[in-house]
This record gives sequence, C-alpha cells and structure tokens, in this order.
Amino acid sequence: PAEKISVIHNSLVFPAAAPPTTGAALRTQHGATPATTVLLNVAMFRPEKNQRELIHLAGSIQPHGLLLVLDPDTLTILQAAGDAGRLLGWPDGRLLGAQLGQLLPPETLAAIIAAREDDEPPSRIHMALEATLPDGRVIDLILHRGAAGLMLEIEPLAAAPATARPSPLPIVQAMVSRVAAARSLAEACQTAADEVRRVTGFDRVMVYRFQPDGSGAVVAEARDADLSAFLGLHYPASDVPRQARELYLRSWLRLIPDTGYVPAPIEPALSPLTGAPPDLSHCGLRSVSPLHLEYLANMGVRASMSLSIVRDGQLWGMIACHHRTPRQVPYAMRSACEVFAQMISLQFEAQEQAENFAATTRQRKIQEALVQVMAREADLALGLIKYRPNLLDFIASEGVALVIEGRYSAIGRTPEEPAVRALAAWLAEQKPEGVVALDRLPELYPPARDFVEVGSGVLALAVSRDPRDTILWFRPEVLQTVTWAGNPNKPVESGPEGARLSPRRSFAAWQETVRGRSRPWTAVEVESAAALRVSLLEVVLRRLDEVARERANAKERQDFLMAELDHRVKNTLANIQALVRHSSGGAASLEGFVVEFGRRLQAMAKAHSLLAHSRWEGADLRALIEEELRAHRGETPGNLTRFQVGGPELRLKPKAALALSLALHELATNAAKYGALSVPEGQLRIDWRLSGERMVLDWVESHGPPVPPQRRRGFGSTVIERGLAYEIGGLVTLDFDPAGLRCRVEMPLRQIVDASALLPLVSAQAAIAGAARPRQLAGRRVLVVEDALLVAMELEGALADVGIEVVGPAASVDGAVALARTERLDAALLDIDLDGTPVFPVAEALLARAVPFVFTTGYEAATILPQRFRGGPVLPKPFTGAQAVEVLRRLFAAEA
Repeated sequence: PAEKISVIHNSLVFPAAAPPTTGAALRTQHGATPATTVLLNVAMFRPEKNQRELIHLAGSIQPHGLLLVLDPDTLTILQAAGDAGRLLGWPDGRLLGAQLGQLLPPETLAAIIAAREDDEPPSRIHMALEATLPDGRVIDLILHRGAAGLMLEIEPLAAAPATARPSPLPIVQAMVSRVAAARSLAEACQTAADEVRRVTGFDRVMVYRFQPDGSGAVVAEARDADLSAFLGLHYPASDVPRQARELYLRSWLRLIPDTGYVPAPIEPALSPLTGAPPDLSHCGLRSVSPLHLEYLANMGVRASMSLSIVRDGQLWGMIACHHRTPRQVPYAMRSACEVFAQMISLQFEAQEQAENFAATTRQRKIQEALVQVMAREADLALGLIKYRPNLLDFIASEGVALVIEGRYSAIGRTPEEPAVRALAAWLAEQKPEGVVALDRLPELYPPARDFVEVGSGVLALAVSRDPRDTILWFRPEVLQTVTWAGNPNKPVESGPEGARLSPRRSFAAWQETVRGRSRPWTAVEVESAAALRVSLLEVVLRRLDEVARERANAKERQDFLMAELDHRVKNTLANIQALVRHSSGGAASLEGFVVEFGRRLQAMAKAHSLLAHSRWEGADLRALIEEELRAHRGETPGNLTRFQVGGPELRLKPKAALALSLALHELATNAAKYGALSVPEGQLRIDWRLSGERMVLDWVESHGPPVPPQRRRGFGSTVIERGLAYEIGGLVTLDFDPAGLRCRVEMPLRQIVDASALLPLVSAQAAIAGAARPRQLAGRRVLVVEDALLVAMELEGALADVGIEVVGPAASVDGAVALARTERLDAALLDIDLDGTPVFPVAEALLARAVPFVFTTGYEAATILPQRFRGGPVLPKPFTGAQAVEVLRRLFAAEA
C-alpha cells in the first residue's frame, strides 16, 4: 500500500508482508535521517537459530576469570561462576554463602566497600583496580551494579613490576593523535586498524562499516603477511541478530581470550534477589553464543576482541581483532582501547562531515559551470551533456538520460531509449515533487528487472510539469561494482554445520540479498540534484528575477551552513584535544580519566544532539537541563520531587548551549558526589528568568551535606566559573554556602536565538608556508584572542612553557582592542570569529602599532579575510599548543 512506502536514507524500503504494486505513489524525503537502521557486527549468526537466543542471559562465563554476585548490603556471595581455587587459592570448594572478606586482602575489600557506596546508575562500572594476593598473584577486579546484586569480575594478571607496565594513557593519546592526522575517512579507518594492532598485538585487525540497508563491509585491515585478506568483503544484515547489536551498543568492548573454552556455569542459575537469571549485559566475562564461537573456529581464530564505533546512538561500525592463538588483554589496556573507540567515533564523524562538505563544494562548482553553459546554450539538454563538466561529473553514476520537450538524449551507460521513456512516463504518473531517489528500482518497478545491470538504481528529477521534462541518473546493480576479495563461494573452513558459517559463504549470502540493488544515493547527492532543479527551473520557466532572488537567498544560507559546518568540525576537534589534556592532567589513574573524560564527552554529545535537531540554530534551555539531570533523577516518586526546574521557553545559541551544558555537567557531577544529590533528602532548584538585558539562571542546592570551604579550584570549578563566563561574555558566581552550593549565571541576551540576527559567513582556508629558523621566545609578550576557553587554556600553558608572557586571553572584540592599544606587545594570536563577531578591528589596532599577528580559524581563511589581511600567516584549527609556539617562532624569525 502507498502509505507503507517510505524513503529511508534515500533508499525505498517496503515491508516484506506488503510489497508495493506497480503504480504506487512515491514519497521522497530529502536528507532524511534513517528512522530504523539495521547494522552489521563482527559476530556472524544464523538468524533462524538465533532470533530468540537471550545472549545477555547466557547463564555462564568464560572460565579465564571469576564472577561473584554479591549481596549489596553484606557482600555475601549469592552466585558464583569460575574456579576460585585456581584464581584466588580458595581452599574451600564452595563459594556460596562465603563473605568477600574471606577471599580478598583487607585493603582490596576496603576499596570495594567504598565503591559500593557510589551512587551510580545500575550496570555502570563502579571500580576497576589491580590487587596483589598474599601469595604474590596479581589480579584485575571490576565492580558494577546489577539487579541481581553487585557483580565482581576477577581476572588474572601476569605478574610484573609496576614500572615495567606501560601507562595506557600516553598510548591512547598517541593513537588518537595519529588518527586525527589522517587526511580522509578511509585513511583514518586504516590508521585506526594499524594503531589497534600495534598496541594489542593481534594477528588481524579490521574496521567494519555498516551500510544504510544493514549490510556491512571490511573497509580497513591490518594483518600478518601470511593471512588471507578480508578487505572488501561484504556481509548481509541477517548475519547479526537484533539482541547482539543491542549489546554492542551497551558495551563498547568485547573480549574472548580463548574461543576453545568450556563455559563455567553460574551457580545457582537464578538470582536469590530477583528469581531470574542475572543480566550479564555489562559483564566482560559473559559467555559467547556457540554459533559465534563456531564461526570464529571456522576462521581459525582462537582469540578475538571487538570495539564499537557509535554515531548518533547507532552502530556506525566496529573494530574487530582476531588472533590465531589464545590471547589475554589486561583490563587497563582494554580501558585504553575503549577510550580510543569513543574518541575516534567523534573523529570519524567529524571527518565524514568534512568530506560531505568537500563534496558539496565540488558539486556546487559544477552546478555553477552548468548554469553558465545553460545560459548561453539554446538546447538545454545539449548544454547539460555536451561539455565538461557535465551531468555525469555532477553526480557519480554510470549514465544519464534526459527527456526534454519530448526529445531524448543520453550519455554513459543507460537502458535503451524505449525503456527510459517508459520509466519516465511511470514516474510522471506518480506525480512526485522534486527529486526521487531509488536504490532498488526493480522491487517497485518490475520492468526494471530487464536492465538491472545498468539501472538497478535511479535518481530522477522533474524539471517541469507540462511537458514532463525529466533527468534520470542510473546506477548498476551493486554486484557489478564490488571488488571481489577472493572466491566468495569458497568457505575458509567447514564446521560442524557445514560451510555456511564462514566469511566467504556469508559473502555469497550477501550477494543474494543485494540482487537488483544499486549503491545508495547519498543525502549530499539528493540535495545537489534538488539545487540543480532550481537552476533548471530558472532557465525552463524564464522566471529570471524571481528565481535569481531565491537562488541568492539559498546560496547565502548554504554558504552560512557550509562555513558553520567547517568551523564547527574543526572547533570540535580542537576542544576534544584540549579536553583530553586537561582531563588527563587532573586524573589520578587511567580509570579516573576514563570515567571523567567519558562523562564530559557525553555532556558535549547531549548538547550536540539537541543542536542537531534544530540544524545548529539553537538548543532549548529546558531540554538542555533535563538531559543533564536525566541520569540523576531515578524512577521512584520520591526522587522525582527532589528537582524543581522552571523558567520561560528560551533557545540558546550553539556556543552558549555547549558551554552551559559542560558547566551543568560539572555542577551535577559535584552534586551527585558531594552535594544535594548525594543523599536521598537532598533538593535541587534550577530556575531562570529575563532581567533587563540579561538572562539570569540560578542553581540552588539544599538539604544536602554541609558544604566545606574551598581552598583551591579544580578543573570543574574552572569550567563553571571562568569557562562559562569566558565563552558567553557574562558573569558566573559560585557561592559555597554551607547550607548548599549556589551558582548564578548571568548571560547577555545576544546568546538567545534570534533568527533575524543570523549573518552570512564566507568560508576559506590558507596554509602556513615557509620554514623559519628557531628564535628565543622567553620574555616575549603575546596577546591571545580566543573565545573557546579550553583552547585558550591550552595556548596559555604552551606559551608559558617556553617563557612567553600571555596578555589576556581576551574573548571579545572590545576587550581585545583595549589590550591591543594599551599593552606592550611583541605579537598576537587572533581567532577570526569571536562568537559571530569578526576580529578585524583588533587586527587594525595592531597594524597601527606595527605589531605582527597570526590569525587562527576553523574557517577557510583565503576568502573570509579582507584583501588587506591576505597573505599573512594563518593557523588552521584544530591545532596544538606546540604548533602555536612553532608559528610564533616563524613569525619572530621573519621579523628579525
């Protein structure tokens, strides 16, 4: 039925039970976010045997470790799995009913008791530490909370002096920096595979990427030279059941040290607290599906580890590690790999956005060239295909056909003319508006089965209604364009159930699922086709003045959005780099860094998600607060009354929203650990109001533990007081009242969204060229103008390390101009955009005093800079403090 037809990621998808019939109406949705995404994962399963398999209720563990389920109040062992005698030297064969203190040293027990009191949500890791037993054995302990009680996982750790164990934190920082240096998404994926293999030592590391239809492909691979290549292999979506995908979303990392293990059952099978099997979703020792183990055995794999790559709450892909012999990875190194996976998830997203931006820019240039040709060419169709660039250059396809004013023309590989005319007539009957994007045409239009090798997918745009002028781009069946990785019909190795559980056979299954389908049309391609349609209407309908105004407005908005996207991507990377350094500097351990950094990253991600829903025009203040408090509300009626949140409906501009979200995260985290939210009777009130030219927000805690006086300011307090005020241009006051912490934020109204105030921005970029000899920097005075606090703090630290005296930093044009006119300065670093205001008045003041300066920017500087400033040094974002120091060395050397 027509109402069942929808476009998902520009691909028409029909319910299997009710396929559409020929002539059904079409609906299109340009740039739509997939409503449902089916994703491939590392494990390969047979869905008919696995759809009802409750993986998270496995009832057993991998026997290399020990699982103890403890009573939360008494730490009595309620359930257990594993060999306590082998791992802990426990002489008694029975663990149930024993006290945890009988198994572990007193100092370790004390740490567990302290972690037990932490008020974390269920299933979150509370504690991870190394412990040494009296007999000298070293173990890893991981504690988390579940409905069945406290779950304590214990794993053996190879004994070695603490000094001999490399610190994972520098390792993960080096891994992330190498991926960040990649020039494309494909290079970033390959670098990620290389880095994971380098630090973990697995024989093979692969990066899988999932396609919009749920299938997946190996897009990067690092392996031993004697292993066969899996690069380029594709797998059907049906290889992974829904419950397996959900577990990979809940847990970033999965390790199987030895696929040949015999599962250790949990005894008793049912929890004394819940009467049901314990939920092992967050348990690293959880046993694995037998079918997955069989699949790995057929590949000759004895150990595996997988890392999830998540984007917008969905699995974007995975990093899969395989080894031919058993291989254990210590928890500390696994934590480092988990942080790496979280960070490259953001980096991959930024890289993909940058590539989409580049593709949009390229297609817009081609469109402008086509418009110029059409303006002087009498024959519209001839103007679109005769010259270069043409329609084939505009959108990647095998061929393009045009039916203009009843005349047919084509370029490249297309179906025969009668077939194209029949398809165009059928599309006209559906009366679609704008652009139609189909990647499985034969399922909707049966006659297309006769030309699947050239036209399994079509992108069609209607130029006019009467006569029905149409342009159609064609793509062949995807099987025609795949690079085969070996013989896809030859299994690697047969198993107990035959050859079906192998990558080669899975590849063959994928072939069957993609018959009659083409490579999907991307959102960028659909939007570009829609933009071209506007240009064609200008020529065909001769509405030159009206369309010219529409195109000018559209171009202005498009320029702004593209410039903002480019700026945002680079600023995000710069802030992530700075956040890593500041979080790691205050962390006492890797586990502390993982937890604190992960929470701050999640706070940024929540604000990003809210902004994405409004196309980065603003975020609702109430939604921003509710998102940050969600993890602390709980589900009981008493918890719900602890919070009072109220104020007028307001939307904050993106920069203010991001800064406030990080400050709210720090306030909420502090309240949950030490303040009002750390005790059941605690209360929290958050309200906001408009007062004159400002918005005032109050955070008030009460009925919590007494607040001690603050003798020093940590990173969290800095983010709240200095960071928020710095980035919003307002005033932030922290009052450590013994009765409860109070925070007041006064924000200027310019941080509130006003759509009429949006100004167009022009995007450009220039490279730093020319080498310079080193020069002494100590004693130099450098003005820093930067409106992002984390970046400004990194610049302060880097410049101070080489003896430079920082003037400022300044976050506003007025403040920076005052410093530029009055302070003794040797140079300046100027962020081009200060919360939407150009920095050029500061540059003019410096020029008047002959003070050299360097622009820093996330924009393309070549066109955003006025003519008088072009040719000078520019430091593109994201950059490091060391890079800023180097550009200053070059600047001073050039002045010498």
